This record gives sequence, C-alpha cells and structure tokens, in this order.
Amino acid sequence: MLKDPQHELLVDIRKQMALYSVSTISELSKVTHVSFPTIKKMIDDMIVRGEVIEHGHKAPEGGRPAKSYGYNPEFRHCLTLYIEAREIRYRLINCQHQIVEDGVSLITDSHLEALGELVDPFIEDKTKIGAISVGVAAAVDMGRIVFAPEYPSLAHLDLKHWLMERTGLPVVIENDMNAAVYGFSKRDETTTHQSIVYLGLGKNGPGAGILFDGHVARGQSGFSGEVSFLPLYDDASFYDRIKDKPYGPNVLKKEEIDALGRLVATFAATLNPHAFIFSDVDLVQEDLLHINRACERYLPSRHIPVLRIGQWEEDYFSGLARLGIELTLETIQRGDV
Repeated sequence: MLKDPQHELLVDIRKQMALYSVSTISELSKVTHVSFPTIKKMIDDMIVRGEVIEHGHKAPEGGRPAKSYGYNPEFRHCLTLYIEAREIRYRLINCQHQIVEDGVSLITDSHLEALGELVDPFIEDKTKIGAISVGVAAAVDMGRIVFAPEYPSLAHLDLKHWLMERTGLPVVIENDMNAAVYGFSKRDETTTHQSIVYLGLGKNGPGAGILFDGHVARGQSGFSGEVSFLPLYDDASFYDRIKDKPYGPNVLKKEEIDALGRLVATFAATLNPHAFIFSDVDLVQEDLLHINRACERYLPSRHIPVLRIGQWEEDYFSGLARLGIELTLETIQRGDV
C-alpha cells in the first residue's frame, strides 16, 4: 500500500503533540522538517475537527510570544486491557495516559468469551474509542496467539483479527512481558535507548521481555523471551528450578537464587543488557543482592547488568497504553470528528 504523505505528516504532528508535548507551530516545523505555513494549515484544520486546542501564548526564548497548542486528550480514548489467569483488568484512557475508567472482570467461562463480553459495552456505548490494546501471557506473533498453554480458547487464534471483526476498531495484541519492558522504558526515560530485560515469574510460569537498543525483540516467530525452556542445567530447565516458588514475594530458596543468577548471567553473556528488571510481584529489593552474588559465580562482576525491581502492573499498563495511543494516533482519518 502506498503511503499518503499528508496522512504521514498528520500522524507525525499528532505524536509530537500528544506524546512529546511539542506545542508551537515553529517547534513542529523544526521537528517535522516541514514549512511553517504547511504546519499552520494542518493545525487550523485539526482545531476545526476538535483534535487540537489553542492554549494561548508560550513564553519564547527570544522574540515575540508564540501561540501554544495542545492535542485534545479527549478527542479519542483507548481501551487497554490484559488477561491474567482468571481475570481481565482494563483501563479506558485518554491520549495523555489519564485514566477515564478502570476495573476488573472475572472470567467464569472461556477467556475468549469473557473478552468479547468486556469489550462489547464499550463499543455499543459509542465511546470515542480509537483503538484497543490487549496484553496476554502468551507468545504472540503479529496478533496471533502461537503459544498459550493456560488459555485454550485463545491458542492459535488470530486474536487481532477476531477483535477487529467484532469491534470495527484498530487492535494491537502484545505479549505481557514485551508490553511491560516497553512500558518500563517509557516510565523511566533513562532506559529508553538501552538494552534491558524484564522478567516476570507469573502465575502461569516465567517469561521475559527484551528491549534491545530501545526496540522490543520479538524474534522470528514471536517466541522471544520464553525463558521457561532455557536448559540451564544438565538435567533441568530454568522452569524446573523455579516452578515450586509460591506466587508473590517470598523468601527465595538456594536453588531459586542459583537459577535466577544463571538466568541473569546467560543474558549478560549474550545480550549484555544495561539493566535486568524483576517484577515487584515476584521479588523484593533484598533479593537482588543474593541474585547478584549468584551471578558472580558465573561471570565477572563488571559485566553483570544493574538489577532493579519494577512496578509490574504500572509498567504493563504503561506499555499497553503507549501501544494503544500510538495506534490511535496512526489510524485517525482526516475526516473523522
């Protein structure tokens, strides 16, 4: 499909305003490399459609005050949700990540049926939803669920297509740990262009999200980060060594510390990431010292990444929110109001 230069420019303007708070026409002209008159005309059109709001004047670094504009956060909403065990947590957000509504829906039947029942009222209510972003603890390849042993109703399903057909909206489907590592990098801007690994032990087994030089690594079949299968021992996988760990932060056993140390060492020796993030659902700060010492048994300390504790739910929702907002801004058409 041929790209529409006008639409591409419009998307660029939206993202600069909504995601990076660029607020004047001269600033937009500079970052988009497009002339001032062209940007002004597009901003004027966006004001008429209700996409952009005029805020007054911005104090300049020099010269005359410039008119300041902001992207209207209520022009479109985004429905973000994730499926975890027997529940679906959701947030309806605006384009500035502000929460409009949040809640949890318990699953009494199949995960697919529960997902449909959750999204239907939002669509029927004709809320101005621009896109839907979904996180799931499964391997995902281009919107298709390719490995989901705990979710039989989702297994091998093109969930993206299924939801788009049901709702008529743009949809993005993402693995839970990929969304979490992406969200962590957006919440902590010092890591945005770094290589980081985010591990979650989860209710259904461990998984990792990998951000390589600022980009989520999904692999050739969407199987990247399925660390359960890593053969870290002669007679056992990583999963075999940590499968008996109770869900939640608990005192780590010696074999669990060793397994986590080996896992960090494996990533350090292959990807050499800047940081390795553990979920606050799984570990506490005191665990990191023990894991670091275990890792030192396998490689020099200077190569060990910084070990940190992330805020699992906020990182997860932040990643889904960013993906959903980006998709919303990319798919609004010029005639939409």
